[in-house]
Amino acid sequence: MATSTMGAARKRLTPEEVKKREEQDEMVTAAFALTHFMFLRDRIQADDRENHPSKKRKIIKKDDTEETLELLLRWTSDPPKNLPEATMAVLGRCSKPIWKQLTKSDVKKDQNRLMLGKAQVDKNFLPLFEESDTLLGKEGTRVSVYGPDGKVYEMMFKMWNEKKTPVLMSGWNKFVKEYKLSMYCDFLTVLMFMHKETREICVAIDFTRHPIVKQLSERISKIVFKVED
Repeated sequence: MATSTMGAARKRLTPEEVKKREEQDEMVTAAFALTHFMFLRDRIQADDRENHPSKKRKIIKKDDTEETLELLLRWTSDPPKNLPEATMAVLGRCSKPIWKQLTKSDVKKDQNRLMLGKAQVDKNFLPLFEESDTLLGKEGTRVSVYGPDGKVYEMMFKMWNEKKTPVLMSGWNKFVKEYKLSMYCDFLTVLMFMHKETREICVAIDFTRHPIVKQLSERISKIVFKVED
């Protein structure tokens, strides 16, 4: 009986077929290598974001609504509130008020400073130094800060960093804690005045709480706080 054909030799490939199969194998290998590389890249980036949260892109949306603008314009157009008796008793020549929205850096404990707008301070506050007996040196000067209830806090007023940003410091944290101030919703009215008797420079601060939960946009800040370019 004839033997089975199951063990018959396989059909030999032609040179063209061998070359085509080799090309297919190379394509499969390259695709696998690329997929593996992309997997490793995504894994490394995910680990890096997890270990370094600060590298994540933060998109901070600011309050630019017309409702907020109208609310704050009404607030700044109202006549200033009566100052406490303790403040009125020593009030000499007084500057025009400047307004300020408290931001995150203003209430951080490790900062301990209130940053004020340079343009407003230059225009409204600094002329008082020319008439008072207080000298504003490079290291700043001690000032008495009168709170909304007339309580006095000693702070340092100085021009800070290379940009000469006006700040109140060395006592600001205590002020924040005393009046439970919060970022974004609390807005300050800040006056600088000359002490009636000593002719030294003093500061009076009042605050108003508004239903605002975000930092103001640059557009609203310029309009409300009268910030000049």
